[in-house]
Amino acid sequence: GADRMRALAETILLDFSHPRVAALVQGRGWQQLTEHGRIAAAYAFVRDEIAFGYNRDDDLKASEVLADGYGQCNTKSTLMMALLRALGIPCRFHGFTIDKQLQRGAITGLAYWLAPRNIIHSWVEALGPAGRLHPGQALPGGVATALRRAPRRILRLRRGHARLAMSTSRLERR
Repeated sequence: GADRMRALAETILLDFSHPRVAALVQGRGWQQLTEHGRIAAAYAFVRDEIAFGYNRDDDLKASEVLADGYGQCNTKSTLMMALLRALGIPCRFHGFTIDKQLQRGAITGLAYWLAPRNIIHSWVEALGPAGRLHPGQALPGGVATALRRAPRRILRLRRGHARLAMSTSRLERR
């Protein structure tokens, strides 16, 4: 119904009809794969061929992330969603806020000290075969380990809901 159509819609950030994004999908032949194969191919591309790095902004269009060739969880999620939607796979954005202490090492030097105390970590869920949701991105090993070991006071999940709503509306805005 309406939820499925919304989870397939093109948006300002999820610009999957952009020539750069469309050419990637067409050139890789992903449309010919099974539904599970399309999800796996898009995921593998973003994971393996888009390097880890911090873009100039989190509000980049998918085509800009693709042109940059690098991204972090938020911008990679934007690209992943655009690819999935281009492949006819409904998907949605999820995230939560983590204390920047959990990012120590990934963010270093002055950038670490200038980063906000709470940083959003995001991932994509794809509605795959049989209507099941599949995580589009698992937590990186270091973050997952840190989350398991983190004292409860470090995790700021309630504060993250307001930020998530704000970030989601930017992804979903037309």
